[in-house]
Amino acid sequence: MTAALITTALSDGLQPVDPPRHLGGIADLIELCFSHELDAGGRGLIRELKWLSHTGPALGVLQWALLGQQPWNLGYVWVEGGRVVGTVSTQRAAPRAPSWIVANVAVHPDYRRRGIAAALMQATLELIARQGGSEAILQVDDDNLGAVALYRGLGFGRVTTQTTWVRPAYSAPPDFTGTPFDIRLRGPREWADQQALAALARPAGLIWGQPPRPSDFRPGLRRNLDNFFAGRYEAHWVVRDPLPRGAGSPRLAGSLSLSVGGPDGDRLTLLVHPAYAGQLEGPLLTRALRQLGRRPWSARVDYPTDIDEAAPAFVALGFQSRRVLRWMKYPLGAPESRAG
Repeated sequence: MTAALITTALSDGLQPVDPPRHLGGIADLIELCFSHELDAGGRGLIRELKWLSHTGPALGVLQWALLGQQPWNLGYVWVEGGRVVGTVSTQRAAPRAPSWIVANVAVHPDYRRRGIAAALMQATLELIARQGGSEAILQVDDDNLGAVALYRGLGFGRVTTQTTWVRPAYSAPPDFTGTPFDIRLRGPREWADQQALAALARPAGLIWGQPPRPSDFRPGLRRNLDNFFAGRYEAHWVVRDPLPRGAGSPRLAGSLSLSVGGPDGDRLTLLVHPAYAGQLEGPLLTRALRQLGRRPWSARVDYPTDIDEAAPAFVALGFQSRRVLRWMKYPLGAPESRAG
């Protein structure tokens, strides 16, 4: 099947990624196709790829010694006339994890609608299956209807949709209008309650490809040291759920975590119990924004698009919808298990 399409190293068509030959072309193609959406991390990756593409024989040593987990290490390219015109990369979501991330799916504008993206994706899914992966996950702009249709046709199903809300730099802090909720700083032992709330409110994960983990919430010396040396600051606010909901139910109605000092501005992580959707987003965001004050860089938060009640609170506080991403999953199992 797909393996029959893979050409020899010097031919055109579908080929496994060969970093010494393809790295520069991959960097140029990603920069061309995703220039409008690259954040600081993405721009840094492009610079790294371009630098590595000029290291010649040293690339193999660097790859083995330092960069074995980089996302360009495993995947495929499509070559036409010796030029990389299509690319896809994949890697495990975490060491020994059964989930694999598919990323950087790109085809040069001059070569689209020729089946290149479908061939790249099919080869990647077969590669993940050979590696023992149980599922492939990806994210795509929700308004990229062509890409969404491609992934649906391959068997990917929607998991969730996230909106990135951005508050511009130098925005004035909001006025405090009062709230019936008791918003306070998280207690030292309430991180587990925060994790339980995340598992209910954001079961697909806070970060693409990673379900909620204790390390996302648990305080400790190592976390404090990492933040100190990275120049970051964290704060967490919580609201206890005033209603008894039975054993196993989260004890928190909502929480907001603030991370200051990252490369893309201030990051907010907002969690709200479904019973309080539309009620707690505004008060929690107001509390964090008043803490931040007027800042010379933006503040951003990713929040489920499906929670329609929350959108007015973001707009009222000066946030703008910057991007909507659909998270999709392909289960490598029986065809009947694949949702459309």
